Amino acid sequence: MRIRIPSFVHTLPVIVLALCGRSLFAADGAIVPPVSERFANGDVTEEPNFQKHVSPLFGRLGCNGRSCHGSFQGRGGFRLSLFGYDFKADHEELLKGDPIRANKEKPLESQIITKPTDADMHEGGLRYKKSGWEYNVFRRWIEGGTKFSEEGVQKLVRLEVTPAEVVFSKPGE
Repeated sequence: MRIRIPSFVHTLPVIVLALCGRSLFAADGAIVPPVSERFANGDVTEEPNFQKHVSPLFGRLGCNGRSCHGSFQGRGGFRLSLFGYDFKADHEELLKGDPIRANKEKPLESQIITKPTDADMHEGGLRYKKSGWEYNVFRRWIEGGTKFSEEGVQKLVRLEVTPAEVVFSKPGE
């Protein structure tokens, strides 16, 4: 299944698509493989975007849910916005703490890398493996300087799902 997104939307933080792991179509019509494929190898050079890659990944892993760091009091001194609705607050939260959760000086010592990859150390258990694409997304974002910019962030204007309705012709379908 492929989902066709209009060209003006191809750079959006489309959380639904990130969670589904679907391919997108770029402005030139080329198919952009899902983030899980693009970051599968440790030698990936693409730099993840906070709004498009990092924040949705917290949702996919369950980190910003109600029963974890997305609860109103957070968990373990770390609080994310519920389901990632506040990009700026989540970014700021990642850059504080002791040790720093996203440490650009020592990326591999960042808590968003060390805690979820060690089931013994993390109350939430193992969330992803050190060899996984999720690890590579977080690692590359931190190595790239933990960037965040509200400039140029687009909003989802319309999501069209087709067919618009499903008609059943026989009872029990």
